[in-house]
Amino acid sequence: MIHKLGLFLGMLALLSLSACDSGEGKTRTVAYTAMVCTEIMYHPAGTDSVEFVEVKATGAPISSMSDVNLRLDGAVYYEFPDEALDTNEYIIVTNDTVAFHTKYPNFTGRLFGPWFSDENMTKVGKLSNDGDVIEIKIKGDGDFDARFDDDPPWPSAADGNGSSLVYVGSNPAYAESWAASRTIGGNPGSGDDPTYAASSVRINEIMPYGNSGASWIEFYNSGTTDADIGGWEVVRVDATDSVRYVPSGTTVPADGYTVLHTLNTADGSADSIYCTARGEKVYLREAVSGALTGVGIGIEYSAVPTGHSAGVIELSDGSVEQGTLVTPTPGAKNSKIALGPIYVSELYYNPPDGDIEFLELVNKSDSTVTFKFFMENANNYAVWKIFGIGFTFDDVVTLAPGRAMLLLPSSYTDVDGYTSVSVDTAEYRTSRSVPDSVQIFQYTGKLSNRGELVSVEEPADYVSKLYYRVSDAVLYSDDGLWPAEADGDGYSLNRIDYTESGYEPSNWEAAEPTPGKI
Repeated sequence: MIHKLGLFLGMLALLSLSACDSGEGKTRTVAYTAMVCTEIMYHPAGTDSVEFVEVKATGAPISSMSDVNLRLDGAVYYEFPDEALDTNEYIIVTNDTVAFHTKYPNFTGRLFGPWFSDENMTKVGKLSNDGDVIEIKIKGDGDFDARFDDDPPWPSAADGNGSSLVYVGSNPAYAESWAASRTIGGNPGSGDDPTYAASSVRINEIMPYGNSGASWIEFYNSGTTDADIGGWEVVRVDATDSVRYVPSGTTVPADGYTVLHTLNTADGSADSIYCTARGEKVYLREAVSGALTGVGIGIEYSAVPTGHSAGVIELSDGSVEQGTLVTPTPGAKNSKIALGPIYVSELYYNPPDGDIEFLELVNKSDSTVTFKFFMENANNYAVWKIFGIGFTFDDVVTLAPGRAMLLLPSSYTDVDGYTSVSVDTAEYRTSRSVPDSVQIFQYTGKLSNRGELVSVEEPADYVSKLYYRVSDAVLYSDDGLWPAEADGDGYSLNRIDYTESGYEPSNWEAAEPTPGKI
């Protein structure tokens, strides 16, 4: 896919890049200065409040960062000054420049900040400890969106435990592309960032307590040799008595599975597995001779219906998805992720300037779905929500079987590339010939142009807090095996098979946008 910079081409230092999509053999050639986010400190340890983002430009130098409108957007906002940026030079943006120099007295690079919480730049901002998307924007193409998260499979060492997130992969929307720094506090301004290696053993499936005749936990080893996991920790993040230990002598065969029905307490006693069906985060942490090594991986699952288990599936591009499984498969490859009744049917995530993004949902069940209902335990009404665009269904909304609904942003970017224009839903319906039967709702957020997680979530239970079940989720991207034509060329992502995961790149095709028409 070739990106064209137009009249301002001379402003940018040019770089010719080639990236091959393994699997289809496609080579995308682009010509522009490309930005990269190489490190993120989003949740410092303890009372430390110093956050930072490390950025660099690949290719030839930029003569003026302000001339090319280089800026941070999304999670926080910052506009870079009228200064040059050298090739592969690491620069840092922080929330507090004075505190940063105190914390990192040996830092000798260029430091910018503070960043702000809003586009008007009236208040110093803070990165969310729960995750967000940092957008690095540059006039024309070449921008970079860095997704970060505190939930598994993202590394917990970077979630308030001292490490930063270091970019080690190719797709910044995926957890697999980020690792926790071994250096406490990270390594701002340095390309030398030692990180914790990924574990070859993961928690692959969990049968929650009370969902079947017996609860159990399954481990999978993707390595080429058997793995001894005796003494490793299994940590339920939100549980009061949270830490259990894998019994001594437990091994997981190479490319194989091991299922345990009990784990050990600190005194060595066997204890049943009490992972809850309401959904939770569970980590597996490597230990050698009783000491944690820093290597580990986790699983997060939403509410799991009775008779089902939660687990991990692998996708065609090497990434993974986690959630409720159609059928429990202890000791074997996992079944598909259970989906529905509401699905994402179309995503128009990166329209050309002057056009309007949208998200289309469809009810593929045989019954009408109500998006707001009374939850007895909470003694209140609970509503569905859509994670990623920050949308909740406030009114009493229903969707009949086979019907679609549209979600539009409150504003879009005009053809000039920067003017914000409010979206008039009535005008949109007329101009796009959206059927009168299709409901239209608006959200204040924005779909990332580079990739992010969008999930449709249904209230499932209430015990001190509201728990959700995921009806459908999409972790789309403009990279890898995802259709390149949907990345700014006027095409949307259209779902192919509703029985297959929304995470799966091969389950989507690029086509002309058809909002509200399924």
